[in-house]
Amino acid sequence: MSRECYLTGKKNKVVNSVIRRGKARADGGVGRKTTGITRRTQKANLQKKFIRENGQVKRVWFSANALRTLAKGGFSGIELV
Repeated sequence: MSRECYLTGKKNKVVNSVIRRGKARADGGVGRKTTGITRRTQKANLQKKFIRENGQVKRVWFSANALRTLAKGGFSGIELV
């Protein structure tokens, strides 16, 4: 199983890293120029936790957001062990 949140489905994203040079027109320059675009990954804040679901203990990935919701009792039938 890949690194994906068990409840929310969050996972890593592939995004562009844009490198620019120059001074913005609003600041009195001639404008910003793009000098490089490379691909990079934005990693989701995932943590492995043990849960009890329908009497079975599982070890799964959770996003930090899902853990906060789980701590408040937001998901029925699932509890942290």
